Amino acid sequence: MSDLERMIIRSPRKTEKGFLVDMHIHSHFSSDSFLRFEEILLEAAFTINGIVITDHDIIGSFHLDKNTIEKEHEIVVFAPAVEISSTEGHILAYGIASVPSRELEPEEVLRIIHDEKGLAVAAHPFSELGVGDLVYDLPFDAIEINGARPASDNQKAKEAATLLELPMVGGSDAHIHGEIASCVTQFRKKIQTMDELIAEVKKGRCQPLMLR
Repeated sequence: MSDLERMIIRSPRKTEKGFLVDMHIHSHFSSDSFLRFEEILLEAAFTINGIVITDHDIIGSFHLDKNTIEKEHEIVVFAPAVEISSTEGHILAYGIASVPSRELEPEEVLRIIHDEKGLAVAAHPFSELGVGDLVYDLPFDAIEINGARPASDNQKAKEAATLLELPMVGGSDAHIHGEIASCVTQFRKKIQTMDELIAEVKKGRCQPLMLR
């Protein structure tokens, strides 16, 4: 039995209510991740209902076989999405077709995302790679609670979201096995497309959920 198989056996099954999506996972398309796409599917499908691959400054080609993947693994793959490196910190972009230059200011990144009717989320805003207090000044659609960051960072993110009256989403920020689905977004109903995901987040019909 492989290490991955042992880990999956120890993982909880889909017992939480609602539709659970890990909105922040890195595949091997990110230089700092060791996760192959098939491995992500195998691990995630046992625990949650959907995944979003948000690699660093690149949109991988795995989503081209989306329908086949979903039938084989009984999990919804929401695409496209990407984690953009702005000059002031990371920004999660959902529903955009291409990746802007990494040299752009965060204001310009948000403009591009919104021009494409995408969803702009402040990724781990109070970590060393986040936008920090700029979250209070920029038109983000939501703020992330991150499974890879300390509780103190997430508490600041919750306080910012509450003050700004913005929705919160959850993502694991997984780069290795065992991190997937540590934190997810809990939607009130089943969703099937990226457009539906964006709409539900913007309407605030979701919440972050720590699974471990």
